[in-house]
Amino acid sequence: MKQTYVYDHYYRYQEITDILNDYAAKNSDIATLSSIGTTDEGRSIWLMEITDKTTGDYADKPALYIEGNIHAGEVTGCMTVMFLLDTIFTNRDTEEVKKILSKYTIYAVPRVSPDGSEYFLTTEDTVRSVPKMYPYDTEMPGLYRKDLDGDGVARLMRVKSKFGVWKISDKDPRLMTKRAPDETDGEFYNVYDEGIINEFDGINIVDAPAKYGNDFNRNYPVGWETEDKQRGAGKYPLANPETKANADFLLSHPNVCFVIDMHTAGGQNLYTPGYKSAKQAIKEDIDLFKAMGKMAEEENGYPVLNVFDEYMPASAPVTYGGFDDFCHFVLGIPAMTIECWDLPVRAGLDVKYPPKGSLSDAEQEEDALKYLKWADENLSKEEGFKDWTKVEHPQLGEVEVGGYNVKFFRQNPPSKFLHQEVEKHTKFALRAVKALPNVNFESIDVKNIAENVYKIEAVVGNSGYMSTYIFKEGLKNKSLKPLKVEMLGNYELVQGKAEEEIGHLQGLSGIKTVNGLAPYSRQSAELCKKVTWIVKAEKGTELKFVCSGGRIGKTEAVVTL
Repeated sequence: MKQTYVYDHYYRYQEITDILNDYAAKNSDIATLSSIGTTDEGRSIWLMEITDKTTGDYADKPALYIEGNIHAGEVTGCMTVMFLLDTIFTNRDTEEVKKILSKYTIYAVPRVSPDGSEYFLTTEDTVRSVPKMYPYDTEMPGLYRKDLDGDGVARLMRVKSKFGVWKISDKDPRLMTKRAPDETDGEFYNVYDEGIINEFDGINIVDAPAKYGNDFNRNYPVGWETEDKQRGAGKYPLANPETKANADFLLSHPNVCFVIDMHTAGGQNLYTPGYKSAKQAIKEDIDLFKAMGKMAEEENGYPVLNVFDEYMPASAPVTYGGFDDFCHFVLGIPAMTIECWDLPVRAGLDVKYPPKGSLSDAEQEEDALKYLKWADENLSKEEGFKDWTKVEHPQLGEVEVGGYNVKFFRQNPPSKFLHQEVEKHTKFALRAVKALPNVNFESIDVKNIAENVYKIEAVVGNSGYMSTYIFKEGLKNKSLKPLKVEMLGNYELVQGKAEEEIGHLQGLSGIKTVNGLAPYSRQSAELCKKVTWIVKAEKGTELKFVCSGGRIGKTEAVVTL
């Protein structure tokens, strides 16, 4: 599919705002731009809603929700959402896009943390979520990132010291290798972030704790823990305007069926649970995740991994208060986290899951050589590894500055790789939306059984992949309404109910298949249900039938007696 905009740089807030306003102005028949919240610095958290309004309003259809930049520095996620929007609007007249928008709604939040991403893109510093002091009110003693050589990037600095634990590698002078326990002669170094030391005692160089320590992806009300157990948790669940904004939006939009949360980096398609084992979740829900993950893997080539059991090393601490777990266990809908940018795989590293807790010194050096080789073959010196250069440090004297611009090498792809990265995730999103429930009146049969007396049989069916409740976990939440069928119009009811609950409709995901000697299908629940009425009404009366509830929004049909 075609795109209108160029994806050779990372968009700042004003560029995103201008593009979104242009989309909304030129596509007002299918799109609405609004803000779901305002940040502490006064920026809007933009939401783009898209559907074919001639076939129903946004809330009347099953919806895909996609967001980026819950982690401010993971700006590839935002660019994926912008690429998806571009693809939809540029190709809105193609049959594929028209079919999607006729049946479904797409909700897109390109940047959950616009304050954080703006800081990330305009300074040499990094930030996890937002440039707001937490958990400390002032800067603490220690080393803070700062550009020393004037190239606009904070890389690494190596400092000669008899207490150094590193020496220059004999395999490549740009690399450092560990000093052996018995090595006493030679030049040794310690390596730190390029930066300045706050309250330097003239002797020790210690990393300062992060001054902007909030982690939005630990601030949701599911398994939430305090800062002593979970770094970045926030003062209380949903303490940040950004996290409260997307939580409130999803809570007020029960038609959202599937969530894609765009992150970096590593190259994985992740599914929950994240704070406990998948063995403690409902099997059918995990099966749905794996099916959706298989489609993602087909498009982006990334493995499908459970966060708790496969993605995190066994030695890693459990993460609490995650957005994806909030979707799973509070909202009862699947949220797939895509970690963009598979640099380790591109560089030829032997990536295994679950990952090893730690690598040997020799293994780390071999990996470092592979990264260097990839950078040398694919990038310029500025984009890749910048050679060590002597700089006069205001506190330490002569040091050497060099290394990667990790913000746009490891954390996000260099700009020349951005287009190919975001394109493949857009392809998955356009497939994922087609797997949502698709409920329609399959037939409405009307029989005249006496003068002005009619027997009406309406069959409602779900031909989508997902069930109308999506996750069985969601059925635990009693606020999820069952489907109901209503008949509206000028009539007298003889038999039946004007409004009848029909429970839920299983999707195609509920049909178990066996393909050994011969293919076989086993249906475990109803995909279609029939509602019957007998009514008195004048010939020519128009009756309207509405099915609503679950996560389908609503679907309608009209017949004339």
